[in-house]
Amino acid sequence: MTIRLRRIMELAGYAVTVVLVCVAALAILEYATGTQPFYVVTDNPSSMSPTINYGGLAVIYRAPFSGLRPGTIIAFHDPRGNPGIILHRIVAVESCGGGICLTTKGDNNATNPVTDPWNVTQSDYVGEAILLVPYLGYVSPALWGFSGFSTLLPLSVVVIAVALVSVLRQPPQPATKKEAS
Repeated sequence: MTIRLRRIMELAGYAVTVVLVCVAALAILEYATGTQPFYVVTDNPSSMSPTINYGGLAVIYRAPFSGLRPGTIIAFHDPRGNPGIILHRIVAVESCGGGICLTTKGDNNATNPVTDPWNVTQSDYVGEAILLVPYLGYVSPALWGFSGFSTLLPLSVVVIAVALVSVLRQPPQPATKKEAS
């Protein structure tokens, strides 16, 4: 490997580390304030295909409700009372009952041919999707059906795999004179 290529790989590694540290810091901050910063798309086919598919991960930021505009993808509690979070795009912002209501729709026209039959209010609103990462949700224990203490199993496997790869990639140490004899 040339020196230039090695340097590029090193800088890419630093960039990935910085991004991961920033995402982790955001997660810690969001959890400390009582919100969940990440949502994994678990409906198949996804109501938001092709924008984000099954196994995709959405990073959520609690942007001010009053600043939301059509075209923004948001996360919200199902207004019908069903458990879970919905990710859909805002198609209209309207006044209703002295407040603001959002009309939403999934991007997948096969599963969502018309706008949603409900309005999203501020009490339903969770946050704005600021980053959509395809496939990253596959590392989520929730997508694999793990719950409770067993959610640590996939994380443990990933940590062990990373440690093993880093140990195996280290170049062999040169033998000292004493060891060579």
